[in-house]
Amino acid sequence: MPSDEELIRAFADGSRDALSTLAERYERKLLDLSQAILGSADLAADAVQETWLRVVRYAHSFNGRSSAKTWLYRIAINQCRSALSARPTVEEEADQPTPDRSNEPSETAAIRDETERLKRAVERLSPLLRETVLLCYTHGLTHEEASEAMGVPIGTVKSRVHAALEDLRTQLGAVK
Repeated sequence: MPSDEELIRAFADGSRDALSTLAERYERKLLDLSQAILGSADLAADAVQETWLRVVRYAHSFNGRSSAKTWLYRIAINQCRSALSARPTVEEEADQPTPDRSNEPSETAAIRDETERLKRAVERLSPLLRETVLLCYTHGLTHEEASEAMGVPIGTVKSRVHAALEDLRTQLGAVK
């Protein structure tokens, strides 16, 4: 099985199958990340489409200084940032009411409610903190990989993770 880096090089050399394989590996991950950053499936789909267009356009310039994975994430993050900066600022929405879960077992309903609370808390983080949390905790990137994907020093990633966790603790009323 070819590595991601080999697939990018093969695509740059003319293999359409290489891009298809790369898309199979990353399309869902990039969509999930983009939707979490942008809060909209439509905007996420647009951002990922733009990501793939840039991959097509710039595959020949991929130099392997970073992994293909972090290169793809970086392109997607930049597309999301562009979409966010183009969107008009909107006042933060009030928390949505909790759906009626009276027919669910109480443990299942409680877990779902807590998951929703956490999701809303992550959505309220600043965009940079949210990106960092999503990359490190949802997408499983190491701090080093997140650093490459976001184009910031590793110390910045670590400080953003710390700040995000502090913010989430405050929002969720967690005890230190």
